[in-house]
Amino acid sequence: MPSAAPPPVEAPAPSDDRRSGGFWPAAGREALGALVALALSVIALRHVLATARAALVWYDGDSVLLPLVLRSVQLGQPFEWAMSPALFFFPELPVYLLCAAVTATPQQALALNGLLVLLAVYAIVRAAANELMPAARRSARVAVSAVALGFLTLLVLTDSSSIANTLELSSLMLTTTYYYGVVLAMLGTAVLVLRAVRLGRVSVPVLVVLGLVAVCTTASNPLYVPWSAAPVVVTLVLLALGRRVPWRPVLVLSATVTAGSVIGYLLRIPLRPFVSLDPSTYVDPSRAPETLRFFAALTDVRAASAAGDAGLLLMFVGLVLAVGGTVWAWRVRTSRTVLVATALPLVTIVAVSVGVVVAGSDTARYLEPVVTAPLLALVAVAELARTAVRTTRVHRPRRGLRTGLAVAAAAVLVAGVAVAPATASTVATARYDPATCLDRWAHGRDVVGVGQFWTVRPLAAYAARNVQLLQVRDTFETYPWLVDLGAYRGASPTFVVVGSGDVWTRAVEDSLGTPATITHCTSFDVYDYAGTAGATTLRTTVVDSAEAILRERGF
Repeated sequence: MPSAAPPPVEAPAPSDDRRSGGFWPAAGREALGALVALALSVIALRHVLATARAALVWYDGDSVLLPLVLRSVQLGQPFEWAMSPALFFFPELPVYLLCAAVTATPQQALALNGLLVLLAVYAIVRAAANELMPAARRSARVAVSAVALGFLTLLVLTDSSSIANTLELSSLMLTTTYYYGVVLAMLGTAVLVLRAVRLGRVSVPVLVVLGLVAVCTTASNPLYVPWSAAPVVVTLVLLALGRRVPWRPVLVLSATVTAGSVIGYLLRIPLRPFVSLDPSTYVDPSRAPETLRFFAALTDVRAASAAGDAGLLLMFVGLVLAVGGTVWAWRVRTSRTVLVATALPLVTIVAVSVGVVVAGSDTARYLEPVVTAPLLALVAVAELARTAVRTTRVHRPRRGLRTGLAVAAAAVLVAGVAVAPATASTVATARYDPATCLDRWAHGRDVVGVGQFWTVRPLAAYAARNVQLLQVRDTFETYPWLVDLGAYRGASPTFVVVGSGDVWTRAVEDSLGTPATITHCTSFDVYDYAGTAGATTLRTTVVDSAEAILRERGF
């Protein structure tokens, strides 16, 4: 095997305390960067909650999963959940439980969770800046990290619909069930790889953390493999073949990520009772042409508004940063960390885009890395630009640039402070009115009912504790998707929630007979079968089908 050419010497990490005048000035710069990041996160959250996108964060059938998990635990129900291939055990569930512990309502917990995710993005990008810009001043690294989060915030500001399956991808980071955990793991994995590449060796702590991230994330959500593990291995091997990165760290890092992913998959075997569908069922290459047409249609829809055009333009800018940065870094033979940081997002974007088409998927959120991976390329390009400027006679930062960044930071802080009260008020006073109507109907009674997925799930999450709702198909059989099957054991449902958008195989009254009463609420009706023969039919159909599913799963 040919040995790699000697790479450019990596700059050592600077002594920031010495260069910036001591600990407190350095801490002040970090605090300012964190405040700007918090302001950007509040601005993004405010925009989402002020638009129809709020329904996706708070009341979507998928988004209320973790509030339903917490509610089930609080009610003491058996933990016999039927999840999707994504289990959300790491990091989503622990993070949400912490948010719920310090908030009073599911809306508050979900909003806090979204805010923390954006702050986590800043923290990870800030760590990446340390690896990519070791010779730069602390203020420069802080500024670039804030600019990267600002780029993501601008993307969020272009999203406004209540529909999940669109090219409005960046705002999905503020939800708890649209894979933010894998995105954070993807960025975190990249930082660990960059650190090992910069040092030229792989330390034991880096290997341990990298392996744990791969194991835990893959066990919880197998998307980690195509989104992070595979692009990392491919990128490192390609750069090693090009003699830009030494083979030793490449092999060790690749082996660690691969082994971690394999162990994560093996851990999914004992977790199989919780998985409703095998990930392989999502792959159908024969539908690739249909997938291309589907995403072409989504692009047309996205381009139908000025905000959509801006979003597409920003996505294109991200792609340009990855492509242009890779070419630039390759041609100037810059530090290997910068080259890895530009090539990895490019490989990730290509792998994810091609993978979605080859898999025949019509789910837009699988393209989420397209809007998040370029954040690493943005930092890398900033370092390329800084290095290029330093080779000229005028190597000090121009006063205009410093002034511009200061003005931008001040504007962000002012905007963040301005929207914070309204954001806090919106979160604190948020109520789900349809659930209030259902609670009034129940009038404090302990009741159990059934309904279809999109109608019943937000009601189940926000209704009072005395109101329990079970998810069924249009035939009244149990629908084992993102629900606690333990709640069906011995249940005695007596009413049906009929949503305005529900489609039933047969009319509810044809299946169960005439209800005792019908109560009208906004967007749904309550068919009460208490004391009628329909209640017996309902209980038999729901409970028997649930028991069969429980036996099949081995609970």
